Amino acid sequence: MTTRSSGGWFGRALLGGALLGGAWASLKRPEVQRLDVRAGDALRHAGSATVDRAVTATTDLGSVYAVAGAAAVLAAAGRRRQALDVLGVGLVAWTAGQASKTRVRRQRPYEADGVRRLVRPPTGSSFPSGHAAVGTAMATVLADGARSPLAAGVLDVLGAYVAASRVYVGVHYPTDVIGGAGLGLVVGSLWRGPVAKIGRAVVSLPFRL
Repeated sequence: MTTRSSGGWFGRALLGGALLGGAWASLKRPEVQRLDVRAGDALRHAGSATVDRAVTATTDLGSVYAVAGAAAVLAAAGRRRQALDVLGVGLVAWTAGQASKTRVRRQRPYEADGVRRLVRPPTGSSFPSGHAAVGTAMATVLADGARSPLAAGVLDVLGAYVAASRVYVGVHYPTDVIGGAGLGLVVGSLWRGPVAKIGRAVVSLPFRL
């Protein structure tokens, strides 16, 4: 039994689209971009050496390696349907994020503003955050299938943490991760809505040899 219905996918997809579109539109507003820089600085200045180590060690929870790892763990636990969902939605979110980067040429914070960088230099444009997209998409799918409201809430928080961690380690601005999270929410919601419906219809077809 799931804690959240997949029937609300349309509203969540609209919310994701609004986050992505709003973040993209903000790139053309100098006053918003100045606030963007200050917000990122405030987050990083609130940390410490211990937090630096912890965030650096966990920020890749939104990577394609995390997608593969989560899918493998779920498959080993006998939850093959969820494993396929995580693998599928994670790869789609990553692909969509990479494609979006080619449309927006934005420098990374450490390139444009001399922000400290705690991880290896990533490739591609700063907008949108691929890690935020992947993390949010996976969290959306897994939270819908969680066995308790608490577990669903933890997964939602984990998705938000992955997004914030990319700002903290200096490779994204806040609007980058907002846009990435919006993209991930769109992908995850569509996966839980029409994609899942089509999948169930295909599985139920009476194939004859």
